[in-house]
Amino acid sequence: MTTMKKKNGRLSKPTNNCLARITKDNLIFLQMKNRHAILSIIVTTLLITVQVASAQNEERITRTEITNTKLIGFGVSQILDTYISQEHYNGTEIRFIDHTERRKASVTTKYDDIALSPIYRKWSASITHKAFISSTTPRSDDNKNLAGLYTLGIGRQRHWDLLANKLHLKAGIAGQADIGFLYNTRNGNNPGQIRLGINILPHADAGYDFEAFGKRFTVDYKIQIPLAGFMFTPHYGQSYYEIFTRGNYDHNIVVTTPFNAPSMQHSLQMRLHLKHMSITLGYLGDYQQAKVNNLKYHNYSHLVVVGLTRRFHIVKTLTE
Repeated sequence: MTTMKKKNGRLSKPTNNCLARITKDNLIFLQMKNRHAILSIIVTTLLITVQVASAQNEERITRTEITNTKLIGFGVSQILDTYISQEHYNGTEIRFIDHTERRKASVTTKYDDIALSPIYRKWSASITHKAFISSTTPRSDDNKNLAGLYTLGIGRQRHWDLLANKLHLKAGIAGQADIGFLYNTRNGNNPGQIRLGINILPHADAGYDFEAFGKRFTVDYKIQIPLAGFMFTPHYGQSYYEIFTRGNYDHNIVVTTPFNAPSMQHSLQMRLHLKHMSITLGYLGDYQQAKVNNLKYHNYSHLVVVGLTRRFHIVKTLTE
C-alpha cells in the first residue's frame, strides 16, 4: 500500500518511487485484463466455428411415406332384396380395392450422410377406392341379378408401434360414400334398385411382423363397422316413377344405425415383403344389410384377395 507522509500537519505528495509502483501495478492489471478478454474472444470464436461446422454437416429431412395397396378379390356373393324378389340370389363376385395411406416422418442426417432413425408422426391419412360387380341367380335359375357398387372412403387413423416396432396397431374413423345398382333381368315393373348412401365408419387394424424362411412377413387383421349414416331407398310398393316423376316422397332418405343396418367388413391378410414391394394374399368378408321402409336387403360376400403393396417416399430437405 502506498502511504503519504505528513509535513507541517498536511499530507505530502507521493514520491516518485510511489508513483512508479502505482504505474507498474496498473500495467500488470491491464495486461491481465487484456489476456482474459483475448481468451474470451478465442473461446467464443471456437464455439461459433464448431456450431457452423455442425450445421453444415446436419440436415433435417421431412419424409412422407406413401403406402399403396391394390387388391383384386374373387368369391361368392348372396343377395336378398325384397323390393326385387323374396328369393335369395347366389353367385359370383369380383372386387377391386385401391388403398393409399400417407404418414409423415422426420429424419436427421448428420456427419457425412449418416441417417438417424426416422421419427414417425402418430397420425396418418388414407383414401380408399372400392368397386365390385356380381352376377347371382335364384334356386330356380330362371333369371339373374346383376349388381355393382363403387365406394369412396377418406379417413384418419392413430398409430401405435410396439414390441420393438414389430406390432403395429391402428384405430381411426372414416367417411364413406356409396353409389351402385341392382338390376333383375326378369322383372318388368320394378326391375332395379339404386344404391346411394353415406356412412361414418370406425375402423381398426392390427399387424405383426415376423421372419420365416429368411423372409419378412406381416400378418394383418382389419375391421370396420358403420356407425351412422344415410341411405336412399324406396318404400315398400313404391315405384321409382312415383319418386322421380310424380315427386311422391315417402321417407326415401333414411337414417341408418347398427340397429336398422347392422353391417361389417373385415379381412385377414398375409404379406410377403420383397425388395421393392409386398405380395398380399388373404380373405375378405363383407356383410351389408338393412331393414328399412318395410324392405329387407343384404349382400354377403366371401372373397379371396391377392395383390401388391408398394411404398414411396416424398422427401423435403431443410438444411439447418
